[in-house]
Amino acid sequence: MKNQNTLMNLKRMAQRSVFFSAMALGTSAFAQYWNGSVSSDWANAANWTGGLPAGTGAAIINPGSPYLSPIVSTSGDFTGGQLYLSIGAGLSVVGGGQLSVASDLVTGIWGNSSTLSVSGGTLNIGGYLNIGAGGYLGNVSISGGTIDTVNLTFNPASASTLDISGSGSLVAPSAANLGNINYWIANHEITADGGAAGYYINVDTTSQIGNVILTVQAVPEPSTMALFGLSAAFFGLIRRRR
Repeated sequence: MKNQNTLMNLKRMAQRSVFFSAMALGTSAFAQYWNGSVSSDWANAANWTGGLPAGTGAAIINPGSPYLSPIVSTSGDFTGGQLYLSIGAGLSVVGGGQLSVASDLVTGIWGNSSTLSVSGGTLNIGGYLNIGAGGYLGNVSISGGTIDTVNLTFNPASASTLDISGSGSLVAPSAANLGNINYWIANHEITADGGAAGYYINVDTTSQIGNVILTVQAVPEPSTMALFGLSAAFFGLIRRRR
């Protein structure tokens, strides 16, 4: 029985290996690979195997040597297809950086990826921001700047989070995303300031018609709320006397 169980486990492992290899080949035909062999500069073609990802194929971020993940610090950077964060690979968009992904941006697909971090600039996604797609960790952090995405999804098996802090914001079409966004906030998959007490996710559906904008806000102090209530009562009394 033990030998039979061992054989079955090996068979499952082989099937998984074939499955993920097939996925990798299916998504990586005509792909360009990040190797980070020169620097962490996204815009340096020498950091890519096959050149900058300007075509319609996928761009796959592999951890480079020595394990440098790309940093986007210039405007006008783009990919013509999907963008995948591979095992241990991250991506940072900083002040002055602008990256446009024509299709989906996918984290946590073949194994745990590092954090997708936006601390400034803009990340535009023409398809899904697909978080933890393969059931692995692929966290997203927006501490400044903006992620503007056409759609958003989580794989609940991954336990990944999208965290917003500081001046960071996420913009998405409200018709396609609002119901799910409210669910993910309630389920602590979208978090404010790492889940710290005193902060919450503000869901704004009025500033941009057709879009929902997520930002982080501090919970008002009880004394502030009390002062606001007294002020409202005072001005109400003045109006009544008039």
